[in-house]
Amino acid sequence: GFPYVMAIHDLQHRLQPEFPEVSANGEWEKREYLFRNAVRFATLLIADSETGKEDILECYGPYGARPDRVKVLPYLPVNYISRHVSEDDWRRVREKYRLSERYIFYPAQFWSHKNHIRIIQALGLLRETKRTEVHVVFCGSHAGEIREQTFRQAMDVARELSVDRQIHYLGYVTHQDMSVLYAEAVGLVMPTFFGPTNIPVLEAWVFGCPVVTSDIRGIREQVGDAALLVDPRSVESIAEGIYRLWE
Repeated sequence: GFPYVMAIHDLQHRLQPEFPEVSANGEWEKREYLFRNAVRFATLLIADSETGKEDILECYGPYGARPDRVKVLPYLPVNYISRHVSEDDWRRVREKYRLSERYIFYPAQFWSHKNHIRIIQALGLLRETKRTEVHVVFCGSHAGEIREQTFRQAMDVARELSVDRQIHYLGYVTHQDMSVLYAEAVGLVMPTFFGPTNIPVLEAWVFGCPVVTSDIRGIREQVGDAALLVDPRSVESIAEGIYRLWE
């Protein structure tokens, strides 16, 4: 009985239910119940992009979503990152995490759709075909059954390909350290399967940090010609994007 506004960040349970994080253990039903009922009575729905608006209208038009009730409000970078990173900050962070001089960066929890494993496979491919040793910094949680399984699989692949020493997993990272990691990275590599748009891309741009991300609907429109786009299903494509960035 109260008017309300609701933001719908993504509808991946409808679009890509093959990923367990949006479908397993009752997650699909939980999300569908929420959106189907909330959309029906919302005064206003907020989408992150025109692509996100299209998804809302396509999936929930039959439940009351109309074009005049869906407004686009694009994401901004989070407000805790600071453009000003001192030499002392960089020295402190490099020593704290024992980082290599050059690295690519990917801040993402270990959900399967984040595609960590193909990044690791791409590092192995670059060692084999280009004789190039690329280091990557991962940060983000792997708590919970699905994330823990993904994390273990990723680390197993790294050991099998003998690139485990090129993987720097930092776990939880403080806000101050995040700014340094973006500012000093060779680039952000984010071959995610989910969108429609993503905030780390915007955060990287704050620091002039180059971006490699997925050539998929939504993200393609978000980045325009300001990123290198790769096929997230192709290890070869991801490797080529990383190599162009690295060299």
